[in-house]
Amino acid sequence: MLPELNRLIDLQEIDKLILEVTEDLARLPRELEEQSLRLEELQTEQAGLLQERESLQKQRRELEGEISSLEAGIKSSRQRLMQIKSNLEYRAMLKEIAFKEDQRDQKETQVLELLDQIEAKSQAIALQDQRLKELEQFLRRRQGEIQAEIRSLKDKLAGLEERRQLLRQELPPMLLQRYEFIRQRYNSTTVTEVRQGVCLGCHMNILPQQYIDLQKGLEILQCPHCQRILYWLGEEEEEEPAPPKRASRKASAS
Repeated sequence: MLPELNRLIDLQEIDKLILEVTEDLARLPRELEEQSLRLEELQTEQAGLLQERESLQKQRRELEGEISSLEAGIKSSRQRLMQIKSNLEYRAMLKEIAFKEDQRDQKETQVLELLDQIEAKSQAIALQDQRLKELEQFLRRRQGEIQAEIRSLKDKLAGLEERRQLLRQELPPMLLQRYEFIRQRYNSTTVTEVRQGVCLGCHMNILPQQYIDLQKGLEILQCPHCQRILYWLGEEEEEEPAPPKRASRKASAS
C-alpha cells in the first residue's frame, strides 16, 4: 500500500475521533441544561401546588369564619327564643334556627372535604420536595463530573488536533484537498476498503481493471460510484472446491 494511503487512513481515524470528541463536548452542556430545565419545571410545579394549597386553606378559613358567624347567630336566636311570647313568632324563630344549623352543618362538611384536599396537597408537596432535593443533589454532583469530563475531552482534542496537523503536513496538497472535499461531501467515511471487488463505502462493484490496479498498489484510486478513496488490504484466495470423487465401479460379472 502506498505510504500516502496509510497516512490518509490514519488521518481519517483521527478525524472520526475528533468528531466524536467534538460531539461529546457539545452534548455534555446540553445534558446539564436539560437537567436544569427539568429542575425549573419541578420548581414551577411545586409553586403551583403551594398556591393551590394556599387557596384551599383560604377557603377553609373563610368557611370557618362563616361557621363562627352562624354559631353566633344560632346562639343569639336561641337567647331571643326564650323571650318570645307569640307562638307564631316562636315557630318562625325555630325555623330560622333550623335553617342556620343546616347552613352550619353544610359548611362544616365542606371544611372536612377541604381538609382532605389540603392533606392530599401537602403529601404531594412533600413528595415534590423530595424530588427537588434529589435532583438538586444530582445536578451538583453531575456538574462537577461534567466539568472534569470537559477538561479531559479538551485535552484529548488538543492532542488529536496536533496529530492531525502533523499528518496533514505529510500529505501532498492535491491529495489532501481531494480528501477534504470527499469528507465534507459525506461527513463520514472518506477512505474505504475494497473487498472482493466491492467498495465498502457504497457497496457497489468497482471495475475489474480498477480492482486489478488497486491490488498492484501503485496509484491512488477512487470509487467510480461514490468517489471515495480506495484501498485494498489483501484477501486470501478462496479455496477451489475439490472435484467430486468418482464412485468405483465393480467389475461386472461375465
